[in-house]
Amino acid sequence: VAVFLHEGRYYAIDDFCPHQGASLAEGYVEGCAVACPWHHWRFSLQDGTWLDNPKLGVDQFNVRVVGQNIQVQIHETT
Repeated sequence: VAVFLHEGRYYAIDDFCPHQGASLAEGYVEGCAVACPWHHWRFSLQDGTWLDNPKLGVDQFNVRVVGQNIQVQIHETT
């Protein structure tokens, strides 16, 4: 999970780019999106969609701040 702070709000998305597995946490934030450091695929911080093809994307996770802690709600798997 990669956590980003953008304009005073925290966002959490899957850390791995679906293209070739680069860490999105090592990418750069541009607007409300993060760009993959390897091939510059851009993903929305709000919902994880790939900006060039909204049918693809990465998982997005709910975030809340409790005191000085950032809590990320991880999806349950079956």
